[in-house]
Amino acid sequence: MHLVVTAHTPDGHLSYQRTSPEAALEKADELAADGHERVVITDITGRDYEPGEFDSLFVHPGR
Repeated sequence: MHLVVTAHTPDGHLSYQRTSPEAALEKADELAADGHERVVITDITGRDYEPGEFDSLFVHPGR
């Protein structure tokens, strides 16, 4: 699986590639905890997910 985690900062965008949903969510949570804004996870189709939405759809469905 190919996922891109992006955060918007005052200096521009930060993007990180991850290969598993768990790793992508972990990175997104790290970026949000660091105070970065508009953290999203983008899947291979180009769809963006907020970390909470991504978690409920791909990491912990049914919670």
